[in-house]
Amino acid sequence: MAGLWEFPGGKIEPGERPEDALIRELSEELGIDVTESCLAPLTFASHGYDDFHLLMPLYVCRQWDGDLEPKEGQELAWVRPNRLSGYDMPPADEPLKAMLRDLL
Repeated sequence: MAGLWEFPGGKIEPGERPEDALIRELSEELGIDVTESCLAPLTFASHGYDDFHLLMPLYVCRQWDGDLEPKEGQELAWVRPNRLSGYDMPPADEPLKAMLRDLL
């Protein structure tokens, strides 16, 4: 979804667990190493797009090894939860803005 801000992550490969997919994607997208013990499940998003239904888990990660680096040419921003409303995000991510604001 070009031009929109997204949380890091991506598609789960066949036979892959969501935690493993996130660890892989964080390495591929941001160049950081995360262990499963550093991931805490927070909530999920469920959204029907025209050609598929997305069920997306959202994890909190407070510890990693390495420096964040945009590996895929994307922009990066550290954003406080109460400032997420100023970022255009995919429809599935929109409900997560208020949830993050209220929980964090």
